[in-house]
Amino acid sequence: MPEPLVALSPRIDDTAADARSLERMGRIEPQPIPAPPELPTPVPADDQEAVELAAALADAGIDATASDKTAVRALASLDAATVETVKKWLKTKKKDPPSK
Repeated sequence: MPEPLVALSPRIDDTAADARSLERMGRIEPQPIPAPPELPTPVPADDQEAVELAAALADAGIDATASDKTAVRALASLDAATVETVKKWLKTKKKDPPSK
């Protein structure tokens, strides 16, 4: 007759545990949470270009939403030539659609 199975206690092995698990087991102290990174301060020229882009949007009859304002800030951080090109695109009058 085979021998009866005996339950073994679970093996405790901390070598593969992550820090949160080790904290919960009381093996290490709680780890500090790092401070969020500081955001770069905007360049004054970017602020001026953002104002100009927002004005170009308004002149084009586009009501800027929150996501539009985020996009304007991102565009304003690009080089001046790109910002000028975007402003020209916004100022270009729409052509009549071709007749069928």
